Amino acid sequence: MNFDFGEVLSRAWQITWKHKVLWIIGILIGFFTSLMFPLMISPIVLPALIQNERMDLALPFLAGFAVVFLLFMLALYPLSTLAQTSLTLGVVDVQQGGERLSVSELLRRSLPFFWRALGLMLLFAAGLTLVIIIIQLIGLFLMIVTLGMGAICMAPLSFLMYPIIYGSTVWMEQAMNGIIIDNMNVMEAARHGWNLLRNNFMSLGLMALIIYFGVGMITGIVLVPMLIPVFMLPLGFLEHEVNWAIVSISVVCAAVSIPLFAILSGLSLVFTKSAWVLAYLRLTRKTGSQPLPKEAMA
Repeated sequence: MNFDFGEVLSRAWQITWKHKVLWIIGILIGFFTSLMFPLMISPIVLPALIQNERMDLALPFLAGFAVVFLLFMLALYPLSTLAQTSLTLGVVDVQQGGERLSVSELLRRSLPFFWRALGLMLLFAAGLTLVIIIIQLIGLFLMIVTLGMGAICMAPLSFLMYPIIYGSTVWMEQAMNGIIIDNMNVMEAARHGWNLLRNNFMSLGLMALIIYFGVGMITGIVLVPMLIPVFMLPLGFLEHEVNWAIVSISVVCAAVSIPLFAILSGLSLVFTKSAWVLAYLRLTRKTGSQPLPKEAMA
């Protein structure tokens, strides 16, 4: 079954622009995700800061970084689950004629779906990680057997990861919609999402290309110039004396880019979630206004 890309994307943008309540949910999870930037830079900056210390702080630093990163990831998945379920319910409400949305009400209604949605996200994360590890092991094996010449063959093989990642994302989005909109269990939703992707591969694939390429390009154009000075921060600690000019510029750019990233990623999340929910409704119902299960509307 095909659907009108223009209608779905324009409607998704209308929902995103009109319902500012959804922005709050998207921006909050975007701000939390933006904390990944300090975590990414700290393994480079902190060793430079402690290199002149008399005590060997490398091991405590690595242990502390591992603990903080683990806690961050443990919090990220539950918070992301709440955000995605709440946004899905908000889009469904709008499609059913609702005009007044409440963050607290959407969060409350998302709780019955929380464990199933979290289980689905962890299932896909584990599966995708396993596939990537297998591809990397194949590349490593080829390099060992061919004495390094296999690295040439790995270049096209590594490109396979991109369609796998985006394909699994589309699959997960449709499976997530099955849990929230049609009240399915995890495995039933995974099978349902796979059937939708398989039967509408060209339509969903083209839509994924439009959404992720467009959103990624816009976000990159805005953020990359701001992030370049941030990633130059370690250069300020290469000498025995701190280069305060580089450090100051990097800190200022980080202070601007982190909130900017939170806003852009939040709006992008609302738009992409709206688009995938609308696509699901178009593919599973003759019209997007058909009655939905009580669990999604309660």
